[in-house]
Parts: sequence; C-alpha cells; structure tokens
Amino acid sequence: MLDIRIFTILVAFVCVKGRSISSDVENNYCYPTDVHPYLNAGTKTAYHYMHGLITNTSVPSCEPVQIWMLARHGTRYPGRKEIKSMKKKLSELQDDIIDNHKKHGRGGLCKESIKMLKKWKVNPDLSKDTQKYLTEQGEEDLKLMGARYKDYFPELLQSNSSKYKLRATNTQRTVASMNSFIEGLIGNESTTDGVIGNTPTIDMEVLESDEDALLKLYKFCKPWLDEVHSPSTNAEDNDFVNGPVMNETVHEISRRLGFKHDLPYDTVLIMYKACVFERAWFVDKLSPWCAAFTEKSLKVFEYEEDLYYYYHSSYGQNMSNKVGCTTLQDMFEHFTKLEEGNTKNEPQGIFYFSHSTSLQLLFTTMGIAKDTTPLKAGNYESMVDSRKWRTSYLVPFAANIAAVFYRCDSSNKVRFYLNEKPLDVEGCDGSVCDWKYLKEKLGDAAFSCNVDFCSR
Repeated sequence: MLDIRIFTILVAFVCVKGRSISSDVENNYCYPTDVHPYLNAGTKTAYHYMHGLITNTSVPSCEPVQIWMLARHGTRYPGRKEIKSMKKKLSELQDDIIDNHKKHGRGGLCKESIKMLKKWKVNPDLSKDTQKYLTEQGEEDLKLMGARYKDYFPELLQSNSSKYKLRATNTQRTVASMNSFIEGLIGNESTTDGVIGNTPTIDMEVLESDEDALLKLYKFCKPWLDEVHSPSTNAEDNDFVNGPVMNETVHEISRRLGFKHDLPYDTVLIMYKACVFERAWFVDKLSPWCAAFTEKSLKVFEYEEDLYYYYHSSYGQNMSNKVGCTTLQDMFEHFTKLEEGNTKNEPQGIFYFSHSTSLQLLFTTMGIAKDTTPLKAGNYESMVDSRKWRTSYLVPFAANIAAVFYRCDSSNKVRFYLNEKPLDVEGCDGSVCDWKYLKEKLGDAAFSCNVDFCSR
C-alpha cells in the first residue's frame, strides 16, 4: 500500500512539474528570435508564405489545352471599422504594455519584443480612402504568380496565338489583382485595344455591380443571405469566442502583456489583426504585435476563423454547395467544348478574380477539404491539428485553384492545383483526374446547376 501511495505522489509531482515546464516555455517565448514562427492566420495568411512551386505539369500521352483559374485578390488593407480600431487602440496599448514591463515589472515579453514595440508606429497608409484596397505586397504576389504560371505552362501561355479571358468583380482589390496578374503573365509590353505587342489577345472584363451570378452570387441570393444572417449560423462561433478555450487564451495573453486583469476580447482581437495584417503587408519584417501571441494562442484564433467560415460559406451551411455551383458549371462548360473539339473561340487561359467566399463555396461544391467530423465549439482539442478545413491553406490572400484540361491519346484528363501545389481529388490519381470520371463525380453539381431559388 505504501509503495502505491509513493508512486501516486510521484506521478502527481511529474504531471504538475510537466505543466510548470510547459508554462515556462510559453512565458519565455521570444518572438523576434523564433526561427520558425507560426505563420498560419486564416484568410489573412500571406500568400508569400503559403504558395508552392509547380515542378511537374506533364501528363503522359497528353497535351494541355486550357487552364481555368479562380483566384482571390491579393493582400489588402483592413476594413473601415478595423482601421478605426487600430488607430484608436493600438497606440494606447503600446504605451500600457511598455509601462507594464518597464515601470511595474509585469509581463512576459522578452527585451527584444519590447524594443520592437517601442519603435512601432501606425501604418501611415491606413485611412478611410484605402479601406480594403490592394497593398503593394498584394500587387507583387499577383505579378509573380502570373509570371510563374507563364513558366509552368509555356504551351498555353507563351504562344503568340493564344487568347486570354479575364474577369474581376467590381472592387479595387480584385481589379488591381487582375491587372497585376496579367502584367506578370505578359511582361512589360504596352496594351492597345486588347492586343499587347505580339502577345496573345486579351479579353478583360470588370463587373459593374455586385449582381454577378458567376463570381458573387452570394451577395444577392436572398435565401442564402437569410440563412447566413440567422442566429443559428453564428452559434458555434459565438460559443467558442465565449467558451473556456478562448477565455483561457485571452487570460494568458493578458498576463503575458503585464495586465492585472483580463483584457476585453475585442482588444486582444485588434492586436491579433494588427499582427496578421502587418505580417502580410511586410513579409520581410516582424510585426511587434505578434509578440503578444504564442503558437498555442495563434492556433486558437485560427480555429475561431475557420469555425466562422465553416458555418458561413462551407459545409456547415446548408446552401453552400448550391450557391457554389456556378463557377464549377463554368469550368465544366469550357472543358466540354474542348472535349467536343469546339476550340475556335475557346481561350487558352481563363482567369477569374474574386473573393475568399467564392473559392470556399466552390471547394464545398467539389467536396474539397471535407471533414468527417463537423467543426464545433466543443471539439477544438481534437480538431486543432487534424482538421481538413483550414482557411490558412485553402484561402490565404491571393489563393487560387487552377484546373488544366489535357487532350490525350486515350481519355482526356484534368489536373488540379491549389495555391500552386497539386490538389489531390478523391477517386483520381492524385491531382490528375480522368475527365470521364470527373463528369460522373461532379457532373450533376455542374451541369444541373440552377440558382433560380436565389430570386424567390
């Protein structure tokens, strides 16, 4: 009996000691010296960190005929309310955090972090005139992406006889993204009447309103909007924000910054947004606000955003697969024309520039990144590292899904890429799908796409 008691005490001591060591690691974390900081930030993740490089575009006994792409705009500035909050709150927090550490001896930030925070100033480009506008980094990301795709598919995108079709929604950030992409795709030649030097003919279209059934159906589809605005849609996200995981996270961050009492959630959230936005604007610099967060706390905020979008524009929303069918239908209609040999008026490159919701809806219609267990407020611990639905990987800034149609000696193929990485599709040979199988798998969703319900 005595031996059992001693063993129990020793086990308890080790467990407590383990928590203490873990807590010390968190408290002693120094962001400026972290060689591998956690870079996932949901839909605010920088494309610079996330994209891949396509190294193999060949399909045996096949030749590429057309590339179809749906892309999100590049890195942008925040919205009006976020800009206002950043300007109002961050400078005050900056002074309070420095005082907590220097005057009162409270807080767990390292000297390097405090030094960075002292030098921080509000980005002078933040104003009501730049809200949600594309940034310089956003332009650069799209320009480099266009240049890379030109190199990936020279048969399609480096031919003088090629045709490109481009279309963007009616926002500054999508139009500027489209222009930057085409600049990277064609180089520095000048444009005249849609023909650029000796390069391909370019058909560029900018929508004049939000009512575009192809790229922004979700903006005016009444049944969809009714469901999105239903209290039940926000239930899981609200439960998580007000639940024990987020409360503990806010508590740890508050203590880390030297505050005696827990900061309001909105205050911590604006620091998080400053961290992830600044990290996306300046990919070669550190944001002092990221020092407030450890990898553990960043994963909590990442999960909260995934939870939000899961129920707004993915598998947790009943209409997502219906509203997302229009872009899939467009892809299939173009590929069907190629299958039938109707290539006379078909462009070699089709590029659409829209928003994160457009891509999420398409992914849902296609069954991409579908978890067997739904995301919930109460299953964070089991889903934090294992879930498929992760907006950091799916829809970072400048996210893009590309489908390439190949004409083959036997059966035609379609190859998929997500953010310049091969996208494995269930039932296919990795990222390469037999066109016949793809029609069986997704044909109903594509060819039977009917959005008349939106006008009811």
